[in-house]
Amino acid sequence: MGKRKARIDSAAEAVRVMSKAATVIGPPSNVPLKDCDMPFFASVIAEFARSEWTAHQLELAALLAKKMRMLRDNLERLDDEGLTAATANGTPCQNPLLGGVRMLDTSIMATRRTLSLHARAQGGEGRDVAKRRTMAKEIEADNPLDDELLARPN
Repeated sequence: MGKRKARIDSAAEAVRVMSKAATVIGPPSNVPLKDCDMPFFASVIAEFARSEWTAHQLELAALLAKKMRMLRDNLERLDDEGLTAATANGTPCQNPLLGGVRMLDTSIMATRRTLSLHARAQGGEGRDVAKRRTMAKEIEADNPLDDELLARPN
């Protein structure tokens, strides 16, 4: 059997987490990113505590960021060009970019599952998520800030 993961409430684990909390996580050198990829990388990295990232997961996160930027760029082109194109003889056809967009979308979803960034990994079983969502909506509905009697934070 493998080594058990340390309990997060242990002193040793708290020290390990705190020591990693101050580190800045950058993309790995073997997956170079462009400046335009960096906002995507930052949003992916923010999904987990800094202490949880392994070298391999950072490689996947960098690849995911690159694919997300590529998807955004291709969606912008598709938005400009439209879903249909024309063949050389003028016959309407599907814009070839659409295939690339679908491929990137599928690849992004697969990478998110590999990194456990999908909804079930983040929130748990659907029934539990639904319960938490219902409770959160009830709390939001009973918000004392809505009655205009209390000052709102700026």
